[in-house]
Amino acid sequence: MKALFLIICLTAVFMAVAQPPALKRGPVHDSSYGFGLIFDQDFFTPQNQDRNYTMGVSININGPVYDKNYFVLPLLRKGADRLFGIKKWHNEGEQYITGLQLFDGAFTPLNLESTVPLRDDRPYGNILGVASSRTTVINASSDNPGEQSSITSRFVVGILGTRVGEAVQSYIHKKFFYGKRAVPVGWPTQISDGGEPTLLYQLQYMKPLYEEVNPKEPRLKRIQATWTMEANIGYYTNMASGFAFRIGRFTTPFWKFTNSGMSTVSQKVTRIDKKPEFSFFVQFRGRAVVYNALLQGQFKHTDYVLTGNQVNRFLLEAESGLLLNLGKLTLIYEPFIMRTSETALPLARSHSWGSAAVYFNW
Repeated sequence: MKALFLIICLTAVFMAVAQPPALKRGPVHDSSYGFGLIFDQDFFTPQNQDRNYTMGVSININGPVYDKNYFVLPLLRKGADRLFGIKKWHNEGEQYITGLQLFDGAFTPLNLESTVPLRDDRPYGNILGVASSRTTVINASSDNPGEQSSITSRFVVGILGTRVGEAVQSYIHKKFFYGKRAVPVGWPTQISDGGEPTLLYQLQYMKPLYEEVNPKEPRLKRIQATWTMEANIGYYTNMASGFAFRIGRFTTPFWKFTNSGMSTVSQKVTRIDKKPEFSFFVQFRGRAVVYNALLQGQFKHTDYVLTGNQVNRFLLEAESGLLLNLGKLTLIYEPFIMRTSETALPLARSHSWGSAAVYFNW
């Protein structure tokens, strides 16, 4: 109940700080197109254990055409935007970008060799989904970063309980770690095994707090700090808030930069010279969790799910990485992403993984 109360309070703050001023003209759709391929894997980190969040893969595309209703997902997202009162904010921004996403995420317990549920650890889980997102920028034309902000809405249609995670994890263990790591045999015990539809609606608000530019070229940034708030309702109901920091040589606006691979935001930048752009970034978040279907199950019967008092309601998250932009090509590598334990079980533990992403924009 404390977590629910906190989320209600933070939601009220979210609604208050995110409201943009009314504009006389409608927002302009960003005309750029992009394609991204992202891999989350814990073997990218020195602490590689191939447990907990063991794998994520995402294919992202963005551009004006991907907001058309005939793709169905944008139509559903727009309906959710109206339901939650976000449409007016999207309509009152100055600039916006839209995209679609196909992704999969897999979760496992520590022991992969047991065919029965391990009652002192998390259950197996897999989420396969497609998503539509829109990011709208408030006061995008302002020369004062303190007057700018952005709001993103994302609607996900997914399936719990597919065997995609099992297939990928088994292949990797047989192909690259044969004889060193067990092939997982407990996937039949996963949450909603065989498949169950699920939904998620996400909101994210971003606001620059500090920015330092090159005195000789004001468009070239050297340091940037951003505050973020996030709210999710659906198979993962929670709210988070945190800070992101970047240092380097970059022109990417805060709303086009995302260090979270599982996103549909463009990584395109407007280069002011032929030199590569680069940045080192870190981010810290606190998250209050109300419900997690990948731990607690949904409507379909699963033999082993966690009860409410077995789920940690407050999590800490951190990540760091490098971004390199070579014009139309952007590379991102995060050797460290960390989350404190999601469970309050005997085998509860923090876990970490890494991420690698490549984006091509035109």
